[in-house]
Amino acid sequence: MSRNCSFVFFVDNSFESIKLISYNVNCLKIEDEKYKIIRSEAPDFLRSYTGPGWDIIFIDPPYRIESGIMRGIFNILSEKKITRADTLIVYEYFFKKDIKKETENLRNIKQSHFGDKEVVYLSPF
Repeated sequence: MSRNCSFVFFVDNSFESIKLISYNVNCLKIEDEKYKIIRSEAPDFLRSYTGPGWDIIFIDPPYRIESGIMRGIFNILSEKKITRADTLIVYEYFFKKDIKKETENLRNIKQSHFGDKEVVYLSPF
């Protein structure tokens, strides 16, 4: 939002996270029609989403999330055509986690290391 996105979905199941997101968008004075905050599990939201494909997807799950859940999320993104050939997926995770199986259906563009986290930039094949 602070980089002038035209529209953003914020999806989180944590009440505390939703409160923080609301606080942050209010501090940025973002117009209400430029974002939607959704309290939901990511897979549930993705399964129910019926809108157009996205340009950028940021995925920052809890560090202890199971690989099977993440693999399911990436499968939903592919199956529902939420991504396009030029969609950038930015995935942040704990640096000791092996994500090869989670992201095997995506192309790795770049990877960065920041303290105890890795950020990988992916795109559909």
